Order: sequence, then C-alpha cells, then structure tokens
Amino acid sequence: MTVQIKYCGCQSEEDYSLLIKTNADLVGFIFAESKRKVNASDVKNWIEKYGNPKQLVGVFQNASMKQITDVLSEAPIDIIQCHGDESVEMIEELSKRFNKKIYKALPYNKQILEDIEIYAHASDAIIVDSVSKGRFGGTGFPFSWVDVPLMMKKAEQVGTTCFIAGGISPDNVSELVRYNPHGIDLSGGIEENGKKSVKRIEQLERMIMR
Repeated sequence: MTVQIKYCGCQSEEDYSLLIKTNADLVGFIFAESKRKVNASDVKNWIEKYGNPKQLVGVFQNASMKQITDVLSEAPIDIIQCHGDESVEMIEELSKRFNKKIYKALPYNKQILEDIEIYAHASDAIIVDSVSKGRFGGTGFPFSWVDVPLMMKKAEQVGTTCFIAGGISPDNVSELVRYNPHGIDLSGGIEENGKKSVKRIEQLERMIMR
C-alpha cells in the first residue's frame, strides 16, 4: 500500500521551492497561531513564482468564516484543514460554502475510534495528532502507534482516509509504516535549524520506500 505524504509547516519561499520537488502528495501552510504561521499574500506569491504541482492544504484552528474566507480569497488552497475544536456542523458548513475538501484533525485519545466515525461523513480525511501537556498538534512527540491498525480499519469502515501526525521523523518513520497508515503528516521532523531540510526529506523518503 502506498502511504500518502503530507509535509506541513511550509513557512518560506525556500521551503516551498524545496517541498514541491519532493515525493509529497500534499504541502501544508499554517494560518493558525504558530511559530510556522504564514501570510496568505506570501503563499500566493510563492505559488505564482513556482507553480502548484502538489495539493495545497491550509491549516486553521477554530478560525471564523471570515478568517478562512480572507485566506482563500488570496491563496489558491485546495484543502481546508481544521485543527481545533470545530464541530461537525462547522465542517459541513465549510464544505458547502467553499466547495473544497475538508480535513479534520483529531487528538489521539481513548475515544479516537468513536471520534473518527463522528467526523467521517463530514470530512474528506482525518488526521490523528498527538497531545502533550494539553497542547494539540505541533508537539513534536508521537503517540503510541499500536492502535494505528484499528484506526485505519475504522476509517475504511466509514469510508474515509486517516493520516497519522505527531513526532514523525526519519528516525522512526519505518516503525510507523509497518502499521500501514493511509498517510503521514509531518513538519518539524524534516527540519534542520527551523528550515525544511533536503537531507532529512531524502532520508525519510528512503525509509518509506524501502
């Protein structure tokens, strides 16, 4: 089975020009509060300069319709990723209003299988991310992957795709892919000194392709 790859946290022209040349299926930009937050105008300029050969994802967290509208009016994003406490109703409204694919990030917890089922019909893919010290997403730490097969099975039963995020890097990705995730989503794991790294990306992709 081919694992979909999403590289997130693209935060500069240098990052973007690198990521579009990789084996990634999706490239993500963070428009929520984060050290990797970007402006829609910058993203627009990068896309105009280098093209958009990948599926482009905009990451939002508990954003208002206006905030999302403002970003999408400037940057040609293909997929809206909701990485907060957005309700099923909010996801459905986003899908209707913008006519774009919606990805919903969920925190890994004891009721993750139930949460996948709840959000599956409203979203086009689920991203299960780790939680650390009350922080959801961007923790840099993986959760226990032993439940990944159960999550993939549940996702398939309810007709959706499930990505795994949180603390993935070239050092541990070979362990994760043994559990056959539909996709992986990572950012810091392919960075060196705060920038996306050719070396780290090539190392990670070699581990996946083995």
